[in-house]
Amino acid sequence: MALPPFHPGDAFAITWKVKALRKKAGQTPFWFREPFSGGLEVAYLCDQMVYTGRTRYQRIDIVDTRVHGRMLFLDGIGQSSERDEFIYHEMLVHPALFSHPHPRSALVIGGATGASLREILRHPSIEHVVMADIDGELTDICKHYLPNWHRGSFQDPRLQLVIEDGRRFVESCHESFDCMIIDLSDPIEGGPAMYLFTIEFYDALKRRLNPGGAITFQGEGISPQDLELHARMTNTLRRVFPTVHPYPYTLYSFHRPDAHILATGDPDWSLKAFLERVQETPMPTRYFCPDIAKGMFSLPRYLLEAYETCTDILTDNHLAFEEKPFEERIVHAHL
Repeated sequence: MALPPFHPGDAFAITWKVKALRKKAGQTPFWFREPFSGGLEVAYLCDQMVYTGRTRYQRIDIVDTRVHGRMLFLDGIGQSSERDEFIYHEMLVHPALFSHPHPRSALVIGGATGASLREILRHPSIEHVVMADIDGELTDICKHYLPNWHRGSFQDPRLQLVIEDGRRFVESCHESFDCMIIDLSDPIEGGPAMYLFTIEFYDALKRRLNPGGAITFQGEGISPQDLELHARMTNTLRRVFPTVHPYPYTLYSFHRPDAHILATGDPDWSLKAFLERVQETPMPTRYFCPDIAKGMFSLPRYLLEAYETCTDILTDNHLAFEEKPFEERIVHAHL
């Protein structure tokens, strides 16, 4: 079958017009376009529009692409792809849990796909997991349309699912946790994660962390063209936690190098002990393993330099947004 023609501008209409997105299986393939704020757009050849809609908090699109398999987009930004999500989630979850000698409890903020839950529940010592996500509609949609992500983890009896703003939950709860996984979407201006990238939120997390506990954060992009937010996140976390270690990874579906960030309240956190736990506890993972763990905290010089120059602290009154709202990116795409 001949591929549909790709015309700049025409393809963008497919992203925005809901009727055009409601493709049925077996129809001619179509292009789904992902616009970014910095002058970059990516187009995906797709066979099916699986779901499109808007909740109270964000726009949701799920498409079956030729290259990445099924993909989830929130407010027009790709969040996860079926063929490489395991890299993102294994690298997000296991460094936090292996930083603790015997983690029994975990908190997930965000993580609507359930893939972070899946990785947490691989650890046999885990007895209780709380997941707090603001968008219950998104969680239900992911349960239904993304089974290869959660693999039944929402049915695990160790899970307590709370539909609530993650920051409000952390600031009001009295429970503390051994590990926390902060699995957020990008901080779009006006989006649901906007105030979960600030020093005030990081302070609240620290108060709910048990001694010896660890937190990992989705740490944004680290390409030389687009690393300011990551550097500011890292420096903000270093104001709160005595031990902060960013670590890079790369996903083909993200079109850039990214990083997660490990933070712990333990000033004596030991890389040696961390590596020993990884070695001694086999996991049925596909990416994270002892060999990956040995070099995962090595950073390029340009990133170390960015930590020295991008020193503005993220606060409730002084935010940084990686992307503009979806509607603003649409306007710019037609200029």
